[in-house]
Amino acid sequence: MPISNKKTSPEGKSSNKELTITKQKQQLLSKPQQAFNRLVKKIEKLRHQITSTEQILNEKLTYYSQHLHPLEQELVHLRKQVVKLLFPFYTDKKTLTKKQKQVLKGILVQQVNDIFSFSNEEPDEELKQVFEALEGMKYEDAEKQDLENMKDEMSAMFESFSFKMNFDDLHENMSEEEMGRKMQEMEEQFFQQAENLNNRQSTRKKTKKQLEKEERERQAAEIKNKSISRIYKQLAKALHPDLERDAAQKARKEALMQELTTAYENNDLHTLLRLELEWIQKEETNLYQLTDEKLSIYNEVLKEQVAELEAETYMQLEHPRYQPLLRFVMFPEQLRTLNLKREQQDLNEILKSLQKSISRLEGESALLEIKELVEYFRRN
Repeated sequence: MPISNKKTSPEGKSSNKELTITKQKQQLLSKPQQAFNRLVKKIEKLRHQITSTEQILNEKLTYYSQHLHPLEQELVHLRKQVVKLLFPFYTDKKTLTKKQKQVLKGILVQQVNDIFSFSNEEPDEELKQVFEALEGMKYEDAEKQDLENMKDEMSAMFESFSFKMNFDDLHENMSEEEMGRKMQEMEEQFFQQAENLNNRQSTRKKTKKQLEKEERERQAAEIKNKSISRIYKQLAKALHPDLERDAAQKARKEALMQELTTAYENNDLHTLLRLELEWIQKEETNLYQLTDEKLSIYNEVLKEQVAELEAETYMQLEHPRYQPLLRFVMFPEQLRTLNLKREQQDLNEILKSLQKSISRLEGESALLEIKELVEYFRRN
């Protein structure tokens, strides 16, 4: 049962590698062998996707920081000016009809919400007064209400899964450091409750099938750990650089040893298998023969890795680091194809439009500008 493996770089990097079992002449691959090949190809594909996506998102984030964020800050500044120029016409009892004021209120609410969405700064007193007039409550009270609603929703969500979390200590005046510490405490509390729940469930009387399944899982885990430990010890002995005299070979072994140790610490059977097979091929000895029984165990481990990598690809797109980019898409999956140059053009167009509106609102034709604006929003 030969095993095919594309060549690696001297540094031992895992780019462009494909670990697969190939058939001999007139010999069909068994089902475990076919499953092994499918799984390792899936893992390589997912790893490549994660690396590629990270590079793409980091490039987009850099572009956003350099080109779009300054425009957003300018946009906030201009929106504040627009709100402060529009608001007197909303409070004036004579200049606009009741219906026109209702439309103008919608415009003001939208502008204020956009300001809060793009700015983390505390609004000034004038903007707070506008907010109170529009929403019928003080800005500080609205913040408290939003926080209480969020706490209630989070509590209800956790309770639906039999967890009881305490959010009473959360308040709107917490600093980022305080919020971070509180989130860490809540995470520890969550995992402790999850462990307690799991322990309670495990003490219940189990059926014969459940016991048999647990025994199979225990045996598989034991074989997996022994396999990982065996591969690590064998390779560590072969790759240890201390006794190597050739400088280039020693550097190569040091790089491989570092990759080996990382894979062992992460229980990464896929990488351990690849390193083992690469070294065997390099030494020109007989290829390691994997039996179907061992392959079945390896396949279970590889399935776990596939599931973990698939979860990572999903969570990667929702990482808080990329939160500024998520504003431009409806679904996280759209981040990979997000066209920030087009978004930049759109922002520049909005800025130009706002600058023109401000110029007219500051001039003698302010009332005419507002009536045209109200009519435009009423129709659209």
